[in-house]
Amino acid sequence: MLESALRAKISGKLMVDLFPDGTVRLAILPSVDQRNASPVTVEDLYAAEELFMMCDLSKDRAAALRAEVERNKGASLETNVEGEAAAKFRYTMPSK
Repeated sequence: MLESALRAKISGKLMVDLFPDGTVRLAILPSVDQRNASPVTVEDLYAAEELFMMCDLSKDRAAALRAEVERNKGASLETNVEGEAAAKFRYTMPSK
């Protein structure tokens, strides 16, 4: 049961920020009454583009989003994230 909860669908706004050192932070702001999802940081835009495709975007849309982030240093869009990608964004409590 815990595993299915971790892989549940997250619907909301995907926010993407490009930092000066080239790292990219992705965060989802859920559109329904769910806990906030944890941000995911990847090393560059190429890795971010791979993650965009895991966030239910086509290859062409992921490439366009990558270009928009590179040009504007950030972007956002509405999306649905399921499965392995949702597990990456799922908030987990830090262990004590």
